[in-house]
Formats: sequence, structure tokens, C-alpha cells
Amino acid sequence: MIAEAVGQFNYSRGRVFDAKYRRTEDVALQQAQALRHAQAHDKGMSFPRCSGVIGWCAFDYGSLINSYRGVKYPGVADVFRIPKLGAAFYQAQVSPQIRPVIIPNFYWDFGPESPHGPGKNAAIFSNCERLEIFVDGSRLAVAQPDRAAFPRLAYPPFFCDLTVEGANHPELRIDGYIGGKLAVSKSFCSDRAKDRFFLAADDEELIGDGADATRLVFRTVDRFGAGRPFGGGEVAFALTGPGTIVGDNPFPLTDSGGVGAIWIKTLPKSYGRIVLKAAHSLLGTKSVKIEVHR
Repeated sequence: MIAEAVGQFNYSRGRVFDAKYRRTEDVALQQAQALRHAQAHDKGMSFPRCSGVIGWCAFDYGSLINSYRGVKYPGVADVFRIPKLGAAFYQAQVSPQIRPVIIPNFYWDFGPESPHGPGKNAAIFSNCERLEIFVDGSRLAVAQPDRAAFPRLAYPPFFCDLTVEGANHPELRIDGYIGGKLAVSKSFCSDRAKDRFFLAADDEELIGDGADATRLVFRTVDRFGAGRPFGGGEVAFALTGPGTIVGDNPFPLTDSGGVGAIWIKTLPKSYGRIVLKAAHSLLGTKSVKIEVHR
């Protein structure tokens, strides 16, 4: 068994462990993470005596070694358990009969980090049989899973050239087909003027025992709900009802790349309705309601 694959090993520089997969770091490095995990698993499957490959690791965590401000960044999800680009490979390794998946290994954004879009060899992770890619409604490409480079994966990544002029804020649509039928479609908007603020709780009901809690995820998203990279601003929270906030309040989004989370914890022997309002400094206010029961 391969007990640890990828981690913070920097494949471009040799035997050093300084690859930090942060949402605020170089986009190319963020994109490399999912592909490195895919390559490790495909390679592991080439050895009949290999019983498995363990990718390091699921979540970022506190550490003093190879860290940034006390946090180590080898996870395919961040410290808030929110998937990064690096999680795309794992998210696509599920039968399409359970759920069809399309997850681009890039941000559809034309900022200074990617002025011409994702560029050549843009990877898309999916469990579909064929992808059709459209820019502003015009079909740009038809892609097949790359079984030549990833012959052993159940669902290899797709690749296409997405070098696009972004001056007019084009929209991207990816259609996934299974058995000749459209199974899933995902759309993405590059116009930041249409961005929204997203807020959601993992649970709608809690137990009022002073220990039960739920996570609230918030982020800047495009008009279709896709995460917007390098989002900024600050989120301030106000809570009413039998609960308390665990986490930063206010929460600055710049250092976390436009996404974050807090937790709502119940109070001992207190019941009723919690209302949590979250106000983004630029994109307005959202609220959630959580019922607390005995």
C-alpha cells in the first residue's frame, strides 16, 4: 500500500515539501493538485500487488512545519472542510448512476491571474462519457476522457483548449452526456458585476443540549452559483435565538480566497429558532433559520 501520495511534495522543484495549495496562491499550482492525485492513483493501479493509494491529505491543518501562518496546506479541502480545486478528481470518482459530475479544474475568470481564461490543456473532471463545451452559446469543443494518459482510472479527466478572449465577460457552459443523452449541465459567468453572496447551513435542525452545532459556509459566487476566486470583502454576523457563534466575526475573506465558514452552537436547555444574518460588505445580506429541539 502507498501510505502517502502527493502531500506538499513539490514535483517541479524536486525533493522539497513546500507546495502550499492555498486558494490565494498561484492558480497553476492549485490546478496541479487534482492532476497529481489523479496521476498517483492511476500509477498505483498499475501494480497488481498494490492494495491502495492514500492521498495526503483530506483537510488543511495546523502545523509549524512547511506552513503558512501556522496552517499547512496539503489538503484537497481547506480547514473549513470546503473542497478546493484539488478535490475535483475525488469528487468525479463516483458512478454516474449515483450522480453525474462536472467539476472544472480551473476558475472561469479573466482577472490578472488568468487574463486569457484557463488556457491550453484545461482539465475538467467528470464521470460522463462525453463533454460538449460552449462559450457564449457557441460550441467550442467536444472532449473525451483522456484514457491514454490515465488508462486505469474509472473516470479520467477531460482536456480542452480554453484560451479565450475575456474582454466581453464570456459565459461558459459544459454539457455532459451519458449513453448519448444529456445527463448534467454546468454554467459559469466571468462578469464579476453579477456576483452574489452565498450562505448555507449544513443542518436545519439542532438539539438544544449545549453541544450540538452546525457549520455555515459562505462565499462569493458567480450568477450561476460557482465559486468566485480571490473574492474579497468582509462578512459580519448577527445571531438571535438559542445559540452562539463559533468563529471569526467579522470574517475577512481576502486571506481565504473568498470562502469561509463559522459554526453555530446550541445553548444548554435552550430551544426555539436561531436566525443568523450574514452581511457581506459588498454583496448584500443573507440569512438562515435553524430550529433547536429538545
